[in-house]
This record gives sequence, structure tokens and C-alpha cells, in this order.
Amino acid sequence: MAAITATTAALLSLPATAEAVTPPPSVAAHVAVAPYPAGIALTPDGGHAYVTSQSSGAVSVLDTASNTVSGGFTAGTGSYAVAVSPDGHRAYLTHHLDNTVSVVDTATNTVTATVPVGAQPWGLALAPDGSRAYVSNAAANTVSVLDTSSNTVTATVPVGAEPHGLAVSADGTRLYVAASGDKAVTVVDTASSAVSRTVPVGHGAFGLALSPDGTRLWTADGDDGTAAVIDTAAGTVLGTVAVGSGPYAVTLSPDGAAAYVSDYADNTLSVVDTASRTVTATVPVGASPYSLALTANGRRGYLADFTGSAVDVVNFPLPVPDVTAITPDSGSGLGGTTVTITGTDLAGATAVTFGAAGAAGSFSCTRTSCTATAPATTVTGPVDVRVTAPGGTSAAVAADRFTYTAPAAHLGVALTATPVPGLLSSRVDYTVTLTGQGPDPVTSATVTADLPAGLTTTSGDCAVAAGKLSCALTAPLAKGASTTRHFSIGVGLLSLLRSWDVTVARTAGAPADPSPATSRATRSCSAVLGLLITCE
Repeated sequence: MAAITATTAALLSLPATAEAVTPPPSVAAHVAVAPYPAGIALTPDGGHAYVTSQSSGAVSVLDTASNTVSGGFTAGTGSYAVAVSPDGHRAYLTHHLDNTVSVVDTATNTVTATVPVGAQPWGLALAPDGSRAYVSNAAANTVSVLDTSSNTVTATVPVGAEPHGLAVSADGTRLYVAASGDKAVTVVDTASSAVSRTVPVGHGAFGLALSPDGTRLWTADGDDGTAAVIDTAAGTVLGTVAVGSGPYAVTLSPDGAAAYVSDYADNTLSVVDTASRTVTATVPVGASPYSLALTANGRRGYLADFTGSAVDVVNFPLPVPDVTAITPDSGSGLGGTTVTITGTDLAGATAVTFGAAGAAGSFSCTRTSCTATAPATTVTGPVDVRVTAPGGTSAAVAADRFTYTAPAAHLGVALTATPVPGLLSSRVDYTVTLTGQGPDPVTSATVTADLPAGLTTTSGDCAVAAGKLSCALTAPLAKGASTTRHFSIGVGLLSLLRSWDVTVARTAGAPADPSPATSRATRSCSAVLGLLITCE
């Protein structure tokens, strides 16, 4: 039996086939657009993408369902950036040669307003509510603030030299400006339209991307082939990541778990794990990749290839869950242990399994942790706890091991003896107290005693037969819980002196008792003429 159990446990611990890592992004389609596409923005419903042309001013409109150019229009003499309002009704484009911003009605794809701004407008970002548009003027070292209801400039904010990329906090209170010439990021208080902080980054920051929670700002640094991450609260650079050559743009996944850096000079897209700040994949794409727009779920992206005059349609596979720790890492084969599973990409889990023990009794998961109830099993030994989510099933690794131990429950047995003297009939009343002392509940138990010869024993909740007492426990007894059984031994009128012992002990039950020798208790009594009774 021991050999079988050991063999079974070894089999349970063997890794099973699973997706070990998330597959890298892949280019699903290559769509020709107007020459030198620089900016790209999706409508809120993801149905269309607006793609600017830096040279001609032509704007290509992509139908994302068919991955074809379904329309287009011309605005200005050349555009870098484009943004679509939160309601999808308007698009805003910067024109670096005209020093203007065009406002476009997306229903008709016609220009409804042209707003003069500073010299060489480059980047453009909208406030979360769409009430303002912020434009970086690269040659003027300023940011223009547009009121989108009146299409007028309401403020011009001096910032660092050569401002390019922009990012707005989710609450709209802060604007981050990549001041390439100053090798810094300028932070603007949007309420006062004034600079509140400057963060040196040590290189020419170009593109910016803000994490969903606003705590981290990523910068693409085209001069030195790195992406840097800034702690927005402290205003300090936490570190840099070496990527490809000429990274001018960076985009974060909707959950903030990945940063996608467009390596302009390498024709690649670097995938960076934001937690570890390491490159997990380098994906070949079209010529001179620039702006990337992601769908709301992050599963598809549209990448402008500047010198390739095309848009790459990029598929981003769902991430595969990864389990990094199990707490606690052991529990009884009876099941019911509440286990905390730590890892990544666990959100949306559809199953949590404990090896051959099967599916968890219940579970609930966030992106980084799950709480699951271990199922019961008859086998002891380690199993792999694996999480299945839409992206796949976590690989079997040493960190996911949960060890099942053989069920065990110590039954505490206590015995009291209370003399009840009487003129014609005396007795001793006994109380047996049974206490579950864990670690598991006692599911069943039998407590027996040899009865003294010549004395009469009665009981309302134990069996008495052939000189033996047998008390049964049929309902589970949880750790810390107690129950009692009772019996009496009649003394009557006896000889001058009579003494006897009663010992009650657990003789059967489940699960096994780890210390059966202590599951017993004894009381000694004596009687003189049946009247004077003492017990100890």
C-alpha cells in the first residue's frame, strides 16, 4: 500500500503539458494607406481607425472589421497626431506645417473647424471627458489648451524644449509632456495651466504612456534605444529597459501589464513586461513603426508604419496564467483547505484544479491572486495547482505544489465519576467527554470500556453488553467541538469494601488518530457498605 501511495504521489507531481508562456503578438494583416502614416486613433467602438499622413494631409479611414480602407479625406498639408473624442463624434488632427489643429466631424468626415496653435504642433491628447485638447508645439516650446466646445485656444503653457509626446491622467488633473530637448518630462497642473514639476530623465523622451492607475509613466527614448519608467508620485525614474533602435512611441496594454515600444529604426515591436521591466518578445513588423492604437480589450492593435505607408494589424494573444506561490502549501486529504494562489494573469479564471484531486470546491480570482477551496482526495502527496483562464492553463511548476497529507484527527477523551449515595440504592454517574483536537474533524469514533464484574451498568446513549460499554460518535466532530456520553454503575449494598476501575478508550473511528495512546481516561472508585463512595 505504501508503495502504491508513493507511486501515485509521484505521478501526481509530474508536470502536465500546458502553455508555458504567452505567445508573442503577430501581424495578421498589412493594409496600405496614404504615405508616411504617423498618427492613428480608434473610434470608441473600435469599428474604425483614423490614420494621418505626415506628407500629404490625407487621412485614411480603416474599417477594422474588414481591414480595408473604407474612406478618407484631406485636412491641412500634413498631420502627425490624431485623437478621437470620447463620444466618437469628432476627430482632432495636428498640422505641423500649417501650425493648426483640424476638427473633423466623424459622421461626414469633413473639417468643421481649423484652430491656430503654436509653431510645429506635434502631439495631441484629449482630456478624459473630451472638454479640452492639449497640443504640444515642438518649435514654440509650449502646449496649447483648446476648449473643444468653442474650438478656441484658452491657454498657452510654456514647457520644456521640443515638446512631443503627451499623456493625461485619468482624472484629468495632470498633463505630462515629453520635453525632448530638455531630456525631461514636464508635469502641468491642468487647473492652473502651469508647470508643477519637471522630471529629468537623462535622455530625449519622445513618446509617453501612462499606466491605468496613473502611478507609472513610460517614456520612449529614441536617442539611446531605451524605454524608461517614472514613478509619478515621487517624480523619479525607476529604471530603464533596453529595447530596439529608435524607439519613438510607447503604448500600454489596457491592464498595464505590458508596454509595447515601436522600434522605428529596427522595424520591430518590443514587448515589455511592466512588472519585471524585461523584454519578453521582439516582433518583426513593417517599415519604421510609429504610433500604435489598441482596442479596448487589448487583443488587437493597429500600428502605423511610417516609411512603409501601411498599417499593420497586430493580434495580441490573451496572456497565459502563471502561478508563482501557494499558501498554505499543504492540507488534509479531507479537503476544505482555503488556499491563496499568487501569480499573474489569473483574472477571468474558469477553473482551478488540484492535480488528480480534481477541481476546487470554489474559487475567486483577481489578476494577481485566487482564493480556492481544496477538494478532497484519497491520495497523499504533492499535486500541481493550476489555473485555467481565457488565455490558457498555467504550466505545472514547482511553485504551484500543494501537498495532501493523510487525514488525521485526535479525539480527546475525558471521564468524570460522580458518586450518588443512597440508603437502599447507590450509584456512580459517569460522563464521557469527547473533544475533537484536530487537525481534521473526527468523522466517526467508538469509545469502549470494560465494566466491573458484579455491578449493574445502565446508559441512555451508549450500548451495554457482555461486560462492555460501547459509545459511538456518528456525526462529525469539528476541531475544538465537544460532545458527551453518560452511563451509571449501580453499587447497592455490598460487602465491607469494594473497589473498581473504569477505563474508556477510543478503539475505532476515522480518520486515524495521530496519538491513539492518549485517547483514553480512567477513574477509580471504592465503596464501603454501598454508602460511602469515593472516586478519583
